[in-house]
Amino acid sequence: MKSLILKIFFLFVVLVINISAKNIDSITNSHWETLHLYHGENQKAGPFAFDDNYVEFEFGGRYEWLDLYGYIDFIDALNSSTSDKHGQNNFFVDIEPRISIDYLTNTDLSYGALQELFIAFDIYYADEPNGNGLKIVWMGLGSDIDIPWLGKSGVNFYTRYVEENYGASNENSFDGYVAHINWFKPLYNFTDSRFLSFQGYLDYEFGSDLDNNSFERQYRTSDSLQSYLGLWVHDKKWTAGYGLKVYKDMTQWKDGEVLNNKETKTSGYAHYFNVGYKF
Repeated sequence: MKSLILKIFFLFVVLVINISAKNIDSITNSHWETLHLYHGENQKAGPFAFDDNYVEFEFGGRYEWLDLYGYIDFIDALNSSTSDKHGQNNFFVDIEPRISIDYLTNTDLSYGALQELFIAFDIYYADEPNGNGLKIVWMGLGSDIDIPWLGKSGVNFYTRYVEENYGASNENSFDGYVAHINWFKPLYNFTDSRFLSFQGYLDYEFGSDLDNNSFERQYRTSDSLQSYLGLWVHDKKWTAGYGLKVYKDMTQWKDGEVLNNKETKTSGYAHYFNVGYKF
């Protein structure tokens, strides 16, 4: 059976070929790329907490109907024997394309705080050389909303299709939903090119049926929450930041259970420090 991710990619190709560009004055085409070095302490992704240094290539932009954000993480980037991820999977990919409904219909759908509507996707991929890895697609409706104090924020609602999930029982099925918000709020200008920002996101995954066997009923959950709260200093070419990440049953693993003689750590806090170079 063909991968759902390949089908989504084919859909984008068809759209590019068949959709004629329309002039919407409010859209400015742009792109950006940043290379980060992160140090994460007490991170959660899977049943156990871990520390690691990783490199992240982050990118985004807007081109006519396509609004795009994504990143690729290269885990244990320093090849350190002290990393909890040393010798394991070495990359993680997250691609978040949104297709503007306003642009495709040549219609201004803004209303009040609502600025633009999108068909939204979020594609996760991680390889696993010795078994099933991670291939998950979120798909649904997205929007840009002017939220008091935060300003323009991305607010999306998705359903999830799980193709691979490290062998879990919800593979090859639609399973659950996601409510998502992201924001970027400049707080203080030091100079014309240097400023402090408050930036981050929140994902709440819920409505999953990940309880189809005795193992999952003991160790897995139907929902999961994560939120990144970052304070970053931006300059023309450089950025440096600190982020507090908050978790509740991250990736649908129950917190405080004993698994393989270790206690699961999937709720609580993590600390992220990073420096980045803007291309």
